[in-house]
Amino acid sequence: MVQAEAVADLIASDSDASHRAALTQLRGGFSKQLIDLRQQLIDFVALVELELDFGEEDVEFAHRDQLRQLMLSIRRVLHPLIESFAAGNVIKNGVATVIVGKPNAGKSTLLNALLNEEKAIVSDIPGTTRDVIEDELFIDGIRFRLIDTAGLRSATDKIEAIGIERTQQKMRDAALVIYLFDAALISADALQTALTEIRESGKPYLLVGNKVDALDDAKQQQLTAVADEEIHWISAARQTNLDALRASLSNRVRTDAAVQIGSAVVTNVRHHDHLTGTDNALARALSGLDAGVTPDWLAMDLRVALQHLGELTGQITTDDLLDSIFSKFCIGK
Repeated sequence: MVQAEAVADLIASDSDASHRAALTQLRGGFSKQLIDLRQQLIDFVALVELELDFGEEDVEFAHRDQLRQLMLSIRRVLHPLIESFAAGNVIKNGVATVIVGKPNAGKSTLLNALLNEEKAIVSDIPGTTRDVIEDELFIDGIRFRLIDTAGLRSATDKIEAIGIERTQQKMRDAALVIYLFDAALISADALQTALTEIRESGKPYLLVGNKVDALDDAKQQQLTAVADEEIHWISAARQTNLDALRASLSNRVRTDAAVQIGSAVVTNVRHHDHLTGTDNALARALSGLDAGVTPDWLAMDLRVALQHLGELTGQITTDDLLDSIFSKFCIGK
């Protein structure tokens, strides 16, 4: 089932990263390993349920230490897959990258420069951008969803206030934030305040100083000292150092091992839900072992784990599930 879904993902892939992830699933990915582990778990469940027929004789067919080791082995396989879903979602849907900063910092100019087209209106009037503008950019085979937003400040009218609220919402939903500031005009104190706010958000970010062509060396050194981290110095209008910024965007995403070629990564919500359901059931079964529960309670949690694994790999299917999966295919594909 995972491989069948990978065919649909391969057809729909629009970046090298999503293409590689789909190919890995198509070749078996993690499903073959899970099928083998599920069969071992079935053998143990059969022994546990056999004990129910001899409840009064207090016999133990399923050795508890071996069962524990098997469940721990399965969870060791599950955990990296579950954790890879965040990166997998980025691979499949693109990196939501929000450009934020004060009005007139050059956000729209940067968006246009990265896209190499006049996507956003550029003006010297503060607050020109009042709504969210979004477009796609491919860097080293990774799809970035660039989002230009309204400048962060106290709103001067109701419409701008709505735009700023949308900016804040996009920041909360973003996978990556580009904080852009006017290097020539910003004070050291203002930069420190802005950095404190963005660090408190907990979002991954790149710090970008715009209009470097209007910046003297002393001011640049002062701002660098205040930030105490890497600042990407650019001129969006003159398209200075944009290649270095693109490389930093790509490197920031590629630091996650899940993006590397050949890595098994979960990109499908259905897979993630069943992997999580399996892990939760096994966690309950392990707690039951520690508490010395009776075989019927232990068997119940193990059956739930088997159900999730079976539905994940396609060994247990329903018409609704098949209809949902294959509805994504067109005739001829």
